[in-house]
Amino acid sequence: MKKILLLSHYFQPCTLTPAQRITYWAQNFHKLGYYPVVVTRVWNPEIRMHHDTKLPFGNEVKIEKFPTHEVHYLPFRPGMLDWSYLHFGETWLRPLFLSIRLLDVVFVGFSLHFTSFANYLPYLKGLLRNQHFDKMIISGEPFYLFRLGFSLHRRFGISWMADYRDDWSTNELQMEKGGSGVRKWVAKLESNFEKKWVGTADSIISVSEPYTKRICDFLNKPGITIQNGFEESLLDLPEVGPYDQFTVTYSGVLYPSQDISMILEVLDRCHRLNQPFRLLFLGAGFDVKEKKRIEAKVPEHLKPWVEITDRYPRSQALEMLQKSHVFLGIAYGKMKGIPSSKLYEYIALGKPVLLCPTDQDLMEEILTESGLGFFAMNSSDGKELLLELQNLYREVEQLSKMKANSRRTILRYSRFEQLKKLAEHIG
Repeated sequence: MKKILLLSHYFQPCTLTPAQRITYWAQNFHKLGYYPVVVTRVWNPEIRMHHDTKLPFGNEVKIEKFPTHEVHYLPFRPGMLDWSYLHFGETWLRPLFLSIRLLDVVFVGFSLHFTSFANYLPYLKGLLRNQHFDKMIISGEPFYLFRLGFSLHRRFGISWMADYRDDWSTNELQMEKGGSGVRKWVAKLESNFEKKWVGTADSIISVSEPYTKRICDFLNKPGITIQNGFEESLLDLPEVGPYDQFTVTYSGVLYPSQDISMILEVLDRCHRLNQPFRLLFLGAGFDVKEKKRIEAKVPEHLKPWVEITDRYPRSQALEMLQKSHVFLGIAYGKMKGIPSSKLYEYIALGKPVLLCPTDQDLMEEILTESGLGFFAMNSSDGKELLLELQNLYREVEQLSKMKANSRRTILRYSRFEQLKKLAEHIG
């Protein structure tokens, strides 16, 4: 059995979305002839807000060995940037945090010593002196981890792949922000880091074809698309009865580019027809800034119908999703090729999904294929679709048929099918 080294900042018991992909790989690679060794940070499973991810945790290295894989958990100590976020990031002193962000970008070109990843490099050097690995995969972000691939390749000649869950200096959102001279300067530095560090990788992995092509073109590297996919266990969850009140649920954190105005207009139109619905933003309270943005957008007369929650344990969050009548997807503004992780969870659970507004891109394509999608270009479309969906729940047989039909089309998006593609690529 070949040995593969997986390096990721996120791993269970962390319950954040980025942890799910690499955790699944670690637990299932053995089925395809690989024994994974994971190096990650230790995590407090009780994470309710972004602030919690920056807190120091653990005092010593903890190693867990299983027949299928092993995990090396390193203590976490916030580096310069994370320390400044804890003290200034969400206060009136935020400009001070942004100034330290600039220093961080300069210093990381020389060393990771001032970062939250300072203990990774010495630990990995010790590991590579004592064990042979056929391949290393480093999962970003944080993209600073790619610097480890650069250093370890130069020192030990290890073959590695850069796994991009998002793209870095080619990220459309970052490019849209690039108005100020300082921002452009930072972007230029990061662009140089990316070319230098990932230049030592054999190839890259990303989560959608547009992402993969954009990164490969930028780095002049080969790559493969491995979608986030869904865990097969979601297909076998026991049925849960729906909420008494018709509920439309968005799962996870919202991003600034996602405009909620249209779904709020849809809610207002339905409210005026005396057919309102409950709009649940499940876990969106994890990001304080986005929670405030949502609250500021909701008109006073609609506030009784809108709920924003903190993060829940995964089992509880899944139950709340199952009890929802409709799942909500929201386009990422003008950006294309974004394969929202929650979308795969939505299709596995087999409920109708409203894209409002639709992206006319990857999400609409996947939902059309699954037969679960309803697509709104404007609030008038959205209102008609919500009324249609409310009527659909009076026809239980049709809902069951929709779910059964979707099962035949979505299996290629399962995490194991995607992992098989990765194993074939590694060879």
